Amino acid sequence: MKVLAILRQPGFWAVLLAIIFLTVSNISHTIALRYLLLAILLAWAFVERQVLVRMLSSWPVPSLLLGGFLFYALLHSVMLSGWMATSLAEWRSQLLMGGLWFISGMVLFSRQRCLSVMDCVVTAGLLLVAAEVFMAVRYYYLHGSWLYMEVFTTATKLEFTFFVNFAMAFVAVLAGFGKGKTRFPLWCLLAIGALMFFASFHAGARNGLIGLSYLVLSFTFIYVLTHRQQLSPVRLAVLLLIVGVGMAGFLSKAIHKDARNQIFVQSATMGWQDRDGSAWLRMEPYPLLADGREVDASAYERVAWIRAGLDLIIEQPMGYGYDRRAFRQALFSQGKPNQIGHSHSGFIDMAVGLGVPGVLLWLSFCVSLIVIGLKAFVLRREVAGLALMLVTCGFLGRMVLESISKDHMLHIFLFTVAALLAQIHQAQSGKSHV
Repeated sequence: MKVLAILRQPGFWAVLLAIIFLTVSNISHTIALRYLLLAILLAWAFVERQVLVRMLSSWPVPSLLLGGFLFYALLHSVMLSGWMATSLAEWRSQLLMGGLWFISGMVLFSRQRCLSVMDCVVTAGLLLVAAEVFMAVRYYYLHGSWLYMEVFTTATKLEFTFFVNFAMAFVAVLAGFGKGKTRFPLWCLLAIGALMFFASFHAGARNGLIGLSYLVLSFTFIYVLTHRQQLSPVRLAVLLLIVGVGMAGFLSKAIHKDARNQIFVQSATMGWQDRDGSAWLRMEPYPLLADGREVDASAYERVAWIRAGLDLIIEQPMGYGYDRRAFRQALFSQGKPNQIGHSHSGFIDMAVGLGVPGVLLWLSFCVSLIVIGLKAFVLRREVAGLALMLVTCGFLGRMVLESISKDHMLHIFLFTVAALLAQIHQAQSGKSHV
């Protein structure tokens, strides 16, 4: 009977679909399931089309900017792309699908649900991390060693840390400001955050650690700023001391645990300066440092690719054609054979593909989300506004060093920010009727 009562709760199925999407999207070979979920949610959106129109009209600026970005990318694929068929196919699978997930998230959370979208993200993050830790413990039991810089649940450690850090932003917001706004008690949120921190650290992705550091520092700043009247000088000093010592210890441990960090600066410098070699094109062995050691391949390549990407953008600021491999294709068009997939920078990939106007349109959309979130939090203390601001800033920050503006990462981002916009609208409408 209790199970039937849960199933009959308002919005139970909406919440379940959201959690399934947010969790399984990060796991390889689930594309068919994602399309099935999207089809169900779009059918839902069609039934609720009046609600969708009302929601879109409530947020005209981000809706029009995202629509403008998608339309510009379509026109670019038809009129300016050097590989039109590929660009159109990529536009459909990446950007159009992202726009549809945006619509789905907005409709799904346009009404009060048994769990907020923030609780859904935390639940999905907990499920993914619990599966990862379970498989890691099993590996330790079978082999007697704990793997570092390896993951079991996602295709790469970068994808794992992307979603874990994404979910940790919601954990931090709810733990710090979500009293009465979440189904998770504070002790549970702290335990979930600790488990996520542990899993993200052992995944060993440097960009994940950078994102984690950004989250801790930015959240501490916001917490101190908003609680300055309740914090005595002694409590403030203790808090800052704990955060400072904790971050110093965490970063020191991470730097020494990853041997690549010892030669990071030299490797990055060589990557920036190497214009004539072919190592960064993956056409010859990596160069050696002055002491005879091979460069840190990751640092060397990523910096070289950013430098080469900037050169490509300067040469053709309107872009070469939308494609996940636009960087590779653009290098070929410049007479540089290579074995590169993408530049590992979302901004470089987007600018090479869609040109500077495409990047500016995307930035305008994201800035509109940040402004909405900031206003909602500062003026009305809405935790969904703080979450919207943090995850959008985090997504943009991670785009600098990772190509995350594609596939499930882009779709999760657009689904979630749309759901947060819907939740902010709910809060505003509720207060306006009080």
